[in-house]
Amino acid sequence: MNRELYVRFAMCQVPYTIVRLIEQFGIVPSHELPVSKRLRNRYEQALHLEQIEEAILVKGDPLFPTMLLTIPQPVYALFYRGDPSHLTLPRVSIIGSRTPSPQHLSRMRFLQSFFHPDLVTVSGGAYGIDALVHRLSLKHQQKTIAVLAGGLDSLYPTSHIPLFDRIESHGLLLSEYPPGTPIRKFQFLERNRIIAGLTSSLIIVEAAKRSGTMNTASHALDQGKDVYCLPGCPTESFFTGTNQLIAEGAIPLLDPEEVSKSIRLNVDKWESRLL
Repeated sequence: MNRELYVRFAMCQVPYTIVRLIEQFGIVPSHELPVSKRLRNRYEQALHLEQIEEAILVKGDPLFPTMLLTIPQPVYALFYRGDPSHLTLPRVSIIGSRTPSPQHLSRMRFLQSFFHPDLVTVSGGAYGIDALVHRLSLKHQQKTIAVLAGGLDSLYPTSHIPLFDRIESHGLLLSEYPPGTPIRKFQFLERNRIIAGLTSSLIIVEAAKRSGTMNTASHALDQGKDVYCLPGCPTESFFTGTNQLIAEGAIPLLDPEEVSKSIRLNVDKWESRLL
């Protein structure tokens, strides 16, 4: 399938299930697609789009992160602002609560080895830990990627627009949603699979039991990624989610330097102990 079709389908949010059918059989009449009328309309709209001029990476582009094609609910296109070449560098996803604990600054200091110029951080641009991850990366002249939950022409939260501008200048903004896509709650849960999917390891600073952070953790586990959690006091609600993940098999993050080194050198957590 040619690149223009991928771009057209992405602009109209045609799901990858339909794209794969077109890859296999070529363009078919919309009434032959085994999907809902709503999705048939998107498909028809894509076929009749005018010329598109958007910054977008699609399947087949050299810089497109192919690991996103193999996750559950695959992603075949990403809109971007900034420098997409950062997607070729070693990356680590770091996330946490929107309402951090009183100890969050000391917990972030414990993770200082992840804020290394040879490593790109990935987070969600949200309040709390996400924003702190991006700010610390920028402070240490490190590239950082924010995966957002709406069109890149309507950045959210709006109070972070100055931060997003700095990320665009020194890192990368990404979204699977085309310009003009309004913010809806379910999109935050959808984009979490991309935060998990862009890296081999997910670092969770802190999380309550019911949170978007826990949703991202479930995506990472479904994708077979290494999930590292910073343990916390079991009597404090700020850490109930991370402690539960550890109890269920996530890796307690006790030696950030070792994990950081293994990610930078592209080796697994066991090989890193031999370095």
